[in-house]
Amino acid sequence: MRGVGVVPQHSAEIPAGETDSVIGTMLRPPLQRLEWLLLAAFAATSVWVVALDLWQVVVRGRVWTGTDGVYITDQMQYLSWIVSASHSGLVANLFVVRSSQPVYLQPAILLSGLVTAAGVPPTVALLIWKPVAVGAFFFATRAYLVRALHQPGVTARVVALALTLFYGCLAPVYGQVGVVGDLFPGFLSWGYPFALLAVAAAACGLLGYDRARAEGRVSFAPGLLGALAGSLHPWQGELFVLIIVGAELVGGDIRLRDLRPGRLRSPRVRLWSLTIALAAVPLIYYYALGKLSIDWQLGQQASKHGGLVVPIAVALAPLALVALLGLRGSAGGFLGLATRVWPLAALVIYVQGLTSAGATPLHAWDGVTLPLAVLAVNGYARLRAEPRWGQLLARLRLGSWHRRRWVLLALIALFTLPATFEEMREALVEVQPSAGNANFIQPGEKRALAYLKKNRDRGAVISSPYLGMTVPGYTGRHTYDGDCIWSEPHCYGRDTTTEALLAGQLNAATARQLISGSGARFVLLACGSATGTVESELAPLTSSVTRFGCASVIEIRRATGVMARS
Repeated sequence: MRGVGVVPQHSAEIPAGETDSVIGTMLRPPLQRLEWLLLAAFAATSVWVVALDLWQVVVRGRVWTGTDGVYITDQMQYLSWIVSASHSGLVANLFVVRSSQPVYLQPAILLSGLVTAAGVPPTVALLIWKPVAVGAFFFATRAYLVRALHQPGVTARVVALALTLFYGCLAPVYGQVGVVGDLFPGFLSWGYPFALLAVAAAACGLLGYDRARAEGRVSFAPGLLGALAGSLHPWQGELFVLIIVGAELVGGDIRLRDLRPGRLRSPRVRLWSLTIALAAVPLIYYYALGKLSIDWQLGQQASKHGGLVVPIAVALAPLALVALLGLRGSAGGFLGLATRVWPLAALVIYVQGLTSAGATPLHAWDGVTLPLAVLAVNGYARLRAEPRWGQLLARLRLGSWHRRRWVLLALIALFTLPATFEEMREALVEVQPSAGNANFIQPGEKRALAYLKKNRDRGAVISSPYLGMTVPGYTGRHTYDGDCIWSEPHCYGRDTTTEALLAGQLNAATARQLISGSGARFVLLACGSATGTVESELAPLTSSVTRFGCASVIEIRRATGVMARS
């Protein structure tokens, strides 16, 4: 048998021939004390932002919008998706006034939409994914380590688990020293549960594929898990497919000639074909969305950004250099090859994301600390077994295990604690109540949003970008602006004009022309707006004005203008 064949991955704790369920694999062997501590630390890190928000509510009496994350726009996007899904199951773009067909299906959003339709607030329907995502990521990571580490035992697993969950290296990010969020799982736990769930699904899919392959059977589970990863977060679906394809091609067990009809009778080839076919379904769906939906076309163009090439290289360098040690010698089976291919596949997707055909390239790196940690620990174990390594340790007076342990602990602390502290410090700054941050709003603004939600008159809302981003998720209405990925085209110009309107900086004719051309039925004046000036300028178009302390809602007589152009 050539290539990696069906050589099982070494593990002293799970028999290679045992067929496990996904959950059973994730829970065996039982957690040890240090693993429980890491789970507790990861869980505590994941609720850091929510704890900061609740502190503002309890101690300062702030009005919290219920979101969880540093970048509030993304959380408002998820809330709008949930509200839209609560009506039709599919998601429409509520960040534009023009008609937007519900075309987007995402399984977790669909479930949250059903929960919201049953009467649960969308903020709660989103937050319930946090413990699910944190637990799934932790246990999927641990299951992967149990199978992928060459050295069995708790110590190696705890080291790799700590690096996977908390590794980080400070790097220059936009002119300041910081952490690249997508490289840090703790950051993803702050409002990005679908990314964590996607990484967990991809890791479990690789484990399932490795197990089915070793047992010479065909299984639907790996492909379905890959499809789940792709439907939740397409970058991880692409990653799963590339890893499977790359590992098989590198190992030489799958060749193009094996895909001919006569060769498909082989269980190995059928498993490979079935897995790729199932995992590709959501990726084809996303590709079709980008071609057929104007909202997704504009969103893809708007979500392009710099790739942070230097910060990523600096941040990954320490772990990646040690991980190079893990490339020495035999991979030890399919999972070993998959672990080696994973960082390269992430790099391919990252580069593709920088082209005109991709977007948001940083998401390609979500979960990359898992394969790098495996390679680093495996490489270190191999190095320790070499006589030259022992001689070097003796010269450095580090030959005893007691001394090596403390050096190892110091290195792990160096590349986990400072980055974790920096991320938490940055979150502390970013979530503070401030102008233009809809994480906290004024009581009057909350009452105004509640009024728009209950008002039976249909129609879209025009407001400041600050409050406009909250409109879809809290009222179910379309908004003129608020999210410069989905409020396209010309979002930034629209934001500038809207802010000038609500600040009373437009003359009466221009203000009326803006409202008439927007197609909006309601004008939501946030606290701090030039309320008197705006009400006076829009009086000829006004049906009613309802005030809520410092905020107010102006209802326009009828929605005019060409909605398709908004």
